[in-house]
This record gives sequence, structure tokens and C-alpha cells, in this order.
Amino acid sequence: MHDDELSVWRNLMEDGTQCLGEEQYLNAEKYFSQGLLKAYELEVPEIVAFTLRLLATVSVRLGNLEFAEDGFKEALRICQELQNAKGMAEAWAGLASVAVKRGMLREAGRTYERAITVYPISSPQLRLGMLYADLGQVYATLESWNRSNRAYTQARQICRFNDFPKGEAELEVLLGELCFQQGKKAEASNYLKQASQIFAQLEDVVSLSNTLQYLALIHFENNQMQLAVECQQRAVALCSKFDSKDIFSESCYFLSKIEQFLENYEEAKYYLDLSIRFYPDQDIDLALRYQSLAGLFFLSMDIAKAEHYYLKALSLFETIDDARIGEIHEALAAVKEIRERKVVPVNVKDISEDKIQLHGEFALEALVRLAELYEKQRNFRDALDCYWKALEMGRDAKLTTDWIEVRVQQVSKRLRGKKSSR
Repeated sequence: MHDDELSVWRNLMEDGTQCLGEEQYLNAEKYFSQGLLKAYELEVPEIVAFTLRLLATVSVRLGNLEFAEDGFKEALRICQELQNAKGMAEAWAGLASVAVKRGMLREAGRTYERAITVYPISSPQLRLGMLYADLGQVYATLESWNRSNRAYTQARQICRFNDFPKGEAELEVLLGELCFQQGKKAEASNYLKQASQIFAQLEDVVSLSNTLQYLALIHFENNQMQLAVECQQRAVALCSKFDSKDIFSESCYFLSKIEQFLENYEEAKYYLDLSIRFYPDQDIDLALRYQSLAGLFFLSMDIAKAEHYYLKALSLFETIDDARIGEIHEALAAVKEIRERKVVPVNVKDISEDKIQLHGEFALEALVRLAELYEKQRNFRDALDCYWKALEMGRDAKLTTDWIEVRVQQVSKRLRGKKSSR
């Protein structure tokens, strides 16, 4: 073997591997293709098999699955002839990744298991842990919960025994997600708390923020709103420390939703406004934020601002021809009707008792109109909030509220039905 030729091959492999890590797949393919030609010139089977696997790996990323499969099979054949167990395991793992891309998940599971079976004890165990994690994800997709749990647990143990806390924490998150998918929310919460502790010790801000948001979602689903808001507030604070506007915007948006559930409407408006300011695109998600903010201002009877944000939402919905245009027009009609009635503010000192009652009736009607709009959108939680607020307002003003109580009961029933069907 010529040292110069071997050096050229190594340089090609290093350049290709760097491009692969940076997701520059076309450049990686170019380097690995050149490396394969050089490997054949060197006439060393181990080098040929190794290069074939790397080129096939890039081909999977590029969607060239037939070429990738042929490459992995040829690498497997060479490694079987050489009795190279590590190479065989990597080739089986590569074939499993092809099966995943083709949607042949049961085949992928069997192939990952073959890779794990032949993987040598003397080889790096963290790579074995990755194979178990990949196997766990396949079984999770197949909803084979017990098999997925066993694979993830094995992967977590390998990370723990080999002093790889980041991997251990990531497996805790996957185990938590697995429990959440099965409706085991308490167990899911425990796994995510353990992951959070590890990420905090590692000062991994991004992973900690993501895990806290997942934990907040579980608390939210369990109707543990105070715990949800505490987790999400921490997540938002962490998001502000790294440069990702879209993640920060999403975090603020979810926190705003939680604050609405807690009826902290000023806080909800604050975080929703932050979410809008940091949202990077002009699309339907921004329009939905404007619509939600308009609803909050409607709820507080700030009619001018409600109209302002409804119009902003409408301008975006019209651009993308969304079906929500009708909802916005209904909301604007309600805003116009309230404004034209010239509702008198209740903090005017010389307001008469009759006018106070009139203001209460108009405000109550506005809340009911908003609740009805939420019902049409099947947003039963927000509809219920509006009806409850209208009921409280009606009782304070000593108005007839029997009909509102009926609507509260109806929407509560629909909300429970929606949750039970998940």
C-alpha cells in the first residue's frame, strides 16, 4: 500500500465526513465517491467496505435509496467474508435506515436487531446505545410500546454506564414521550423532570428549554395550570438566551395560552405581543396570533385595539386565502355593532345607574358574541372562559343569567367530550 495514496483517501474521507456533519450532502457525496475510487485502487477490502457505508449513508440522506441499499449490501458482503463483526453491524444498521425511509418499519426493526446482535463487545458501546435508540424509535412509531421501552431503557443504561449524561438525558425525554403517547402522564412527567435536572447540570440551555416546554405541555394536559405556567416561564427565560426567534415566539405563544387559562389576561396579552414581535414570517401562524390577541382585547372591551388586530389578521388571511376569513368578518361585525352603540365607560364619575346597567348589558352581549365565535371555531376552552366571564358579569349586574348557565353547561360537556376523544 502506498502511503501517499492512503493519505489522499484519508483526506477525502475527512472532508466528506465534515460535510456530512454539516448536512452538505452533495459535497459529502462528491468526496466519498472520489474516496471510493481511491479505495478500489488501494485494494484493501476493509477500506472499500468502510467507504461504501459512508457513501450509502449520504445516499440515504439524498433519497437515493436503491443506490444506498446496494452500497450497504456490498459492504455487508465484504465484512461477512472478512468476519468483521463491527462492519457487519454498521451495514445492517444502514439497511435498517433504508427500510425506515421506505416505511417498512417491521423490516427496519428486525434489521436493527440483527445489527445489535452482531455488534462486538470490544467496539464503542455508545454506538451500540445509538442502535438501541434507533430501534426504540421504530417500535414507538409502530406503537409497540413494551419493545420500544426496553430498547430505550437499554440505550439509557449504556449512556449511564459509559458516562454520557447528555445521551442519558435525551433517552429520558424519549421515555417520557413514550409514556405520554400511552396516556401515562405521571410517568412521563417523572422522566422529563430527570432529564431537566441533567440538562441543567450540563448547562445545556437549548435542551433544557425544550424539555421544560414538554413538561409544561403535560401539566397543561393534566389541568395543572400553575405548574404549567411555572415550567413555561422558565422555558421562555431560557429561550431568550439563545438566538432563535421562532423558538422564542412559539414559547411565548404557549405561555400566553396558559395565562389565558389562568385568566391572567394582561400577562396573556404581554406574551402574545412578544410572540408576534419575534415571529419571523408573514403566514397563517402570525394571522392566528393576531386573531388571538384581538380576542383578548375584545374580552377586555378594548374595542379599538380588538378591531385593529382583527384587521391585521384579516390582511394575512386574505393573502393566503384561508377559510378563517369568515370568522374574522363575523368578529369585526360584532366589534362594529358594539362600537356603534357607543358603550359608555364605567369609570366616568357622573354616570347614571341606568347607563351603568346599559353598559353591563352591552359588555355582556359582547362577551357572548365572542364566545359564540369561539364555539364556531370549536375552541371550546376559550368559549367557556367567555361564558363564565359573561355569567359573572350578569350576576354582578343582577341580570337574568339562566340562559348563560345553560350555555356554560353545554360547552363544558363539549369540552369534556373533546378531551375524552383524544
